[in-house]
Amino acid sequence: MSSASAPKATPEKKALLEAFESVLTGQAEEHEFQRRETETRRLAQTKVRPSVWLGAAMALFLSAYLWVEEPAWVFPAPPAPESVAVKEASLRIGLANAAQHIERFRQRTGRLPQTLSEAGAHGGGMTFEPTGPDAWRLAGVNGPVRVSLASADPLPKFLGNSFEVVSRRAP
Repeated sequence: MSSASAPKATPEKKALLEAFESVLTGQAEEHEFQRRETETRRLAQTKVRPSVWLGAAMALFLSAYLWVEEPAWVFPAPPAPESVAVKEASLRIGLANAAQHIERFRQRTGRLPQTLSEAGAHGGGMTFEPTGPDAWRLAGVNGPVRVSLASADPLPKFLGNSFEVVSRRAP
């Protein structure tokens, strides 16, 4: 077909065609703009700020330092174990204290208590045994140390230098 026989586009058809093309181009541009905007928002959300990376690196470094070095300001050294002398002195003081509670109870009530608790004494590691109407025996254990105290034993001699030994121990 020759161009002479083809119908000529009228100005209305040209305007309609241009308007249609303009709408399609506008829609394509709007769609591309929205796609780019969505992609930009997605990238902005997934980016980690440098301050977050710096904080994470510092936390990791601090954790590694604490794990490897175990500094004394975080992990204090365990206390030195008590010597046998200190354990014995502590036990003697505890037994003497319980003996005083027993004697006060006996003077107040006229009888011996059935238990250390009844006398008001704390009997951790101690046993109480009445051996007569006004006689008793206390025994205590503190680790490898075993000590006993009878009602007939004089307390000052039983205690000896226990207070000095305990006061000189390392903190």
